Amino acid sequence: MTFWQLPPAAMAFAVAALFAGGLIRGYSGFGASLVWVSCLCLVLPPPAVVPSTLLLEIASSVTLLPQSWPDAHRPSVRWLLAGALLGLPIGIWFLAALPERATRLTVGLVVGISALALAFSRRTHRLPGRSACASMGTAFGILNGACGMGGPPVVLMYLASPLPMAVNRASLVVFFLAADTMTVATAGTGGLLTSDVLLQTALFLPLALAGIAAGTWLYRHARGDARRIVLGLLAVLSLALVGQAVVT
Repeated sequence: MTFWQLPPAAMAFAVAALFAGGLIRGYSGFGASLVWVSCLCLVLPPPAVVPSTLLLEIASSVTLLPQSWPDAHRPSVRWLLAGALLGLPIGIWFLAALPERATRLTVGLVVGISALALAFSRRTHRLPGRSACASMGTAFGILNGACGMGGPPVVLMYLASPLPMAVNRASLVVFFLAADTMTVATAGTGGLLTSDVLLQTALFLPLALAGIAAGTWLYRHARGDARRIVLGLLAVLSLALVGQAVVT
């Protein structure tokens, strides 16, 4: 099943989710995949959602890259990418092998754990070393390949870092662009990028970009901590996904 096969109410829900995810991504530099995957998986099967989300993430990062590139913390990004290369094939295998119900439950649990981890994260005095960055990248690769939501380990690392918010945001944008491009290439070799998925993504893209533009405008004019908004939304989505996986 794909987007154009949904009933009108489900279509409207998906449209709102696509804009909301873009809005959060444009404002904070992260969070789009958590919203897109968790919301869209409520109305669409995960194998139809994850590849589209990865393509949307790439488009999102491209629009944010020019302003983010100068501020990115390149050493940590490089080690994160090295780890992601190791984890991606494992994650793609899980996406192809797991049944739909198990994937929905996994997505819901990842969202819920991410919300809790964000709620209790605290700033540290320095960034993790090379091996720790590589480990975070490997966790990203497995989660991104399996459910299109690899961001939480990396987001937590940067949110807890002593780096300025602008540097954290820029580093996330640069990392997500490179890592999601690698994930899409791996998914393509696994046969997950079908013509229906590509057409669906083309329909999703304007909605996501509109949300990103609105979020970027908010970031420039009303800077602040978006964590509370993201946490509340993630908690609701996690409960919805886990409940759906258990009941159905």
